Amino acid sequence: MIGWKSREIAIKILNAFEKDKKLREHVEKFTVNLSPLDRAFIREIASGTVRYLRLLDFSLQRALKKNLKGQKPSVRNALRLIAYQLFFTGVPAYAAVNETVEAVKRLLGKKPAGFVNAASKKLLGFNYRREVERIPSYFERISTLYSFETWMVRRWARFYGKDEIEELLKSLNKVAPLCLRVNRIKVTPEKLFSLLESKGIEVERHPFIPDILRIKGRVPIESLPGYKEGYFYIQDPASFLAAYLLDPKPSELILDVGAAPGGKTTAIASITENRAKIVAVDVNKKRMELLKANCKKLGVKNVSFVLTDISKDRSFREKFRSSFDRILIDAPCSATGVIRRHPEGKWNKSIELIRHNQKVQRALLKSAYELLKPGGVLLFSVCSLEQEEGEENAKAALNFGYSPYEFSNLFEELKAGLKGNTLRVFPHRNNMDGFFYAIFRR
Repeated sequence: MIGWKSREIAIKILNAFEKDKKLREHVEKFTVNLSPLDRAFIREIASGTVRYLRLLDFSLQRALKKNLKGQKPSVRNALRLIAYQLFFTGVPAYAAVNETVEAVKRLLGKKPAGFVNAASKKLLGFNYRREVERIPSYFERISTLYSFETWMVRRWARFYGKDEIEELLKSLNKVAPLCLRVNRIKVTPEKLFSLLESKGIEVERHPFIPDILRIKGRVPIESLPGYKEGYFYIQDPASFLAAYLLDPKPSELILDVGAAPGGKTTAIASITENRAKIVAVDVNKKRMELLKANCKKLGVKNVSFVLTDISKDRSFREKFRSSFDRILIDAPCSATGVIRRHPEGKWNKSIELIRHNQKVQRALLKSAYELLKPGGVLLFSVCSLEQEEGEENAKAALNFGYSPYEFSNLFEELKAGLKGNTLRVFPHRNNMDGFFYAIFRR
């Protein structure tokens, strides 16, 4: 693809992001018909710009001595795009500037392109680190440097300690590795590893989770051996752990709440080798279709799909009262633990959202108690760093009748994050997404 064209598409993605603070949907929309190489480059520069948005705006204001808010969106986002390429990529400066200026020229004409060209010259050699160091407040300084909302950084420092907050922020800014969860219904970890190696794919085994393989470098997912055959599911180790820590057994009746698009449902089926009976519940019809498609592709059987909200569906609760041996609640949450995968998550969160999620999560926990057999086990998980969605919910669950339970199969390498019947994992400590788990028994 011509260089300016890729920048033009990236600018359009960023313009759309500004309106609704969504990114993945816009990347997919604007790159769907492109080659894997072009798609990967556009995703990298658009996502990177969103990831470092605060730092880029700070740098542009310092370098240009003017506020960007008065500029047209395409001009503003072109300057951000140039700054990102200059600061964080190996793209040659002349290409970063000239190709982006040409994109602005095609979008808006010569005059705006001329302004972007002149402004970009002030970014060449600009030392953003030196400028950031001049910010007097510690939290404002690191929030700007790592490009997060200050309120987020302050609360994470309070939750997890000021001594490791910068390591957490750094880890959330790193692009997450591509991990494959082996589908044991069709293949063993050893066979999939050998297949990938035989096709020249650089792959490594996870240090302690046998079901997870990590792909080195950047490879189009669709080109991986075994993709079409359903030999694997793209899944972070932390997400797989939600199903693994539930410790599902063959012949059990298992409820998966918030099941779509199917990562944990298919993981439960893989762990039990299709010998458990699973009821997969979700409220989103479109995502439920994805769940069904993923189950079909991976050869998952013995699954009933139910489109409902268990906290509002009295008839479902009556039908399955005290029926399930195990329940997994992968609750809707703020998703602050997966910001490294979804950098737009830095800019679309709020305390109000977190509190709303907590109410939803507690309603699910309370309703699930009615569905669990006496002696049955429930695992609650969220991909969140927020204690309202984690530890506070674990305490509230005790008021609903649950008893704390012990993880029966916890990996030794994760025990540092264990507190009673709860567990936290982090990108900077465990090289996986930020997740919270709590396990209970009725």
